[in-house]
Amino acid sequence: MKSLNVLLSGMAIALLAGCAGTLGVPGEAREVVAMLAAHEHMAAAKPEEQRREFNAAQAAFEREATDVTRLNLALTLLLPRAPWRDDARVQSLLSGVGTAGDGQASPRRDFAQLLLRLVAERQRAHRDELRKAESLGQQLREERRRSEEMQQKIESLRSIDRDLRKSRRTP
Repeated sequence: MKSLNVLLSGMAIALLAGCAGTLGVPGEAREVVAMLAAHEHMAAAKPEEQRREFNAAQAAFEREATDVTRLNLALTLLLPRAPWRDDARVQSLLSGVGTAGDGQASPRRDFAQLLLRLVAERQRAHRDELRKAESLGQQLREERRRSEEMQQKIESLRSIDRDLRKSRRTP
């Protein structure tokens, strides 16, 4: 999750730098930068404060489902170690973030697309880890089975050895 925070901070810097070239939507760029700053603050906050922010973002979204409330709620759903973390809901929320009405580039939409890509990448990595864990679990089961077979063979050899020693001792 640290890489997400670094990436989000980098995005904020890039958005600030790009504000001058984004005619007509510098307010959106400022909103995105403010959202990034709030997310960074929330990520470092105590769980109680995070819970309050999540509840506030949820309530704001329920009152009015705008791009800003969608993004704010999505960011609270992306907080590291938050028990309410929900990638499917984040994807649903972010897919509803629209473009600027006149066809110009939209920092909000670009930010939502970036977050969608990050969530998709995290999910892909999680699936890969699950596959790897399953593969390792299968290997472990196979090794245990082999170990048990070897143990049985050792016990059989010991039994044969004991029988041979007994037969040599008794004339």
